[in-house]
Amino acid sequence: MNEIADFLRARLAEDAARQQDVWEESHHRDCESLPDVLHPNNETGACNCGLPARVLADVEAKLALIDHMVGMLTAAEGDTEVDHYGALDAAEKTLCLLAQPFAGHPDHKGEEWTP
Repeated sequence: MNEIADFLRARLAEDAARQQDVWEESHHRDCESLPDVLHPNNETGACNCGLPARVLADVEAKLALIDHMVGMLTAAEGDTEVDHYGALDAAEKTLCLLAQPFAGHPDHKGEEWTP
């Protein structure tokens, strides 16, 4: 499961990096921070839509979730307890679900990572 976790961390790092680029970050179309393509020398205002901050918060939350799931799976390695009340299966499925939005990426493992 470390492979899927590493894959997810890389994709989330890409999402976070895009929020640092004024031409790639996501905003609502009426946000004051958007550059004016017709008047590129005009100054832009501060972001008033909050979308970049939400994207970064979403990335941080998903990274914490990935770390938690990997921690559960790592802690159970070598344990003879089979079921763990379904927690291990849930951890693996959670990682697979988080990978689904990136299914078209060339590094995505397709069926192997389908929940």
